[in-house]
Amino acid sequence: MSQSRGPSVARLLKTKSFGTIGVVALAAFYVAWPLYAGYEIKTSLDMHNVEALNAKVDFPSVRVSLKPAVTAKVDQVVTDTLRKAGTAGGALAEKLKESVVPRIVDGVLAAFVTPEMLIRIHASGKSFKEALDSVVFERTSQAQGLGGFMVVPEGGQSGDGSQSRLEQVAGKLGIDTSKVFGGAAAKGATEAATPPPAELLPAKSGAKPKYGFGNIKHFSFTGPLGLSVGVARDATTRTPELTADLTFVDGSWKLTGLVPGN
Repeated sequence: MSQSRGPSVARLLKTKSFGTIGVVALAAFYVAWPLYAGYEIKTSLDMHNVEALNAKVDFPSVRVSLKPAVTAKVDQVVTDTLRKAGTAGGALAEKLKESVVPRIVDGVLAAFVTPEMLIRIHASGKSFKEALDSVVFERTSQAQGLGGFMVVPEGGQSGDGSQSRLEQVAGKLGIDTSKVFGGAAAKGATEAATPPPAELLPAKSGAKPKYGFGNIKHFSFTGPLGLSVGVARDATTRTPELTADLTFVDGSWKLTGLVPGN
């Protein structure tokens, strides 16, 4: 009887050992490894290591993840600008925003989602949302009040094969272009008021925030090889100010998405 019980106990212990090993392996893969990847990204930001950031961040995927938030912000800025023209401005917004907004969005994403810009944001001490808003307003103002954008008339190219400026189209609709889009004087004022890139995100004074487990506001799976982590600089707040998506690709965990909080 003792002989028959011996093998069963051994099998039970063996099963428990395999179970423990499995739990440890899962914890290492889904917790320890992603945390280490986050640590590597932060170290790369601290050390201004562009090459290391390129290895740990999938920048094309991050641009895709940020596009809805950037589009909403740019749309708001463009709509507010066109609203100054009254009813005619509203008509122009409905006709031409689809041409204007994507161009500004592409410019913002191209300038914002780069290793150099992430390093500058980190060094500035600003929140991700503050930095994004700054770049959106800076890029929109560089469009000289939107008047510099070229627009293809409805139905394709115009008769002479040329395109029209928004300010020309606005003039035909009876909109005061000097108010809404700005002329040469407005262009000069905008260029003078637009800070050079190095001063876009000046560093804040004071100590930089330190991050711990209390700064993690949510943790969830987005798939068998994907994680979503919401973080906030203030450990006492309940909602994340930035949500990061991590995906296991090419043999390591990489940052593949960023979504700023409201």
